[in-house]
Amino acid sequence: MSRSIVAKRYARALFDASQERDVLDQVQREWHGIVRAWSGSEQLQNWVEHPRVTTDDKKQVFNQIFPNLSDLTRNLLHLLLERNREEVIEEIGEEYKRLVYDAKGIAEAEVITAVPLSEEEEKELIAVFQKKIGKTLVISNRVDSDILGGLIVRIGDRLYDGSLTNKLKRFRKQLNASRVG
Repeated sequence: MSRSIVAKRYARALFDASQERDVLDQVQREWHGIVRAWSGSEQLQNWVEHPRVTTDDKKQVFNQIFPNLSDLTRNLLHLLLERNREEVIEEIGEEYKRLVYDAKGIAEAEVITAVPLSEEEEKELIAVFQKKIGKTLVISNRVDSDILGGLIVRIGDRLYDGSLTNKLKRFRKQLNASRVG
């Protein structure tokens, strides 16, 4: 079974249990912390994957790193450790966040610009795209000087490319198409 299918099943079970107990936000914060610690520490990953490290040792270390986890989060984390499924920690965190956002009518957008957006520009962008998609929008701004100017907005599988680079490509294509003989 593929990692993403496994991660989606765990995330869905966690989401359903969290929703039942009305702790969606708390569990999301906890998984965000776990994912940050896991993805940010190659040393932790290597230690967990070492064949001589027992499941009990892993649980003890994770309990020390995260002493205040809810029972739901701790139980899932322990289950992953018992089943040697640590490799899906990040995917579970992402999928869980997606499920929470869907339930709350929130969409996440990646905005790529040549220079960082000002607070005012962010607000304007959010207002425009919230109307287009009909959801509350949370954006993350990534700076990429290769786009020269303008912006690229990615919301789920939709892409809005208003970059200067793309406009120049379209203009060049039009010029080439309009050349006579």
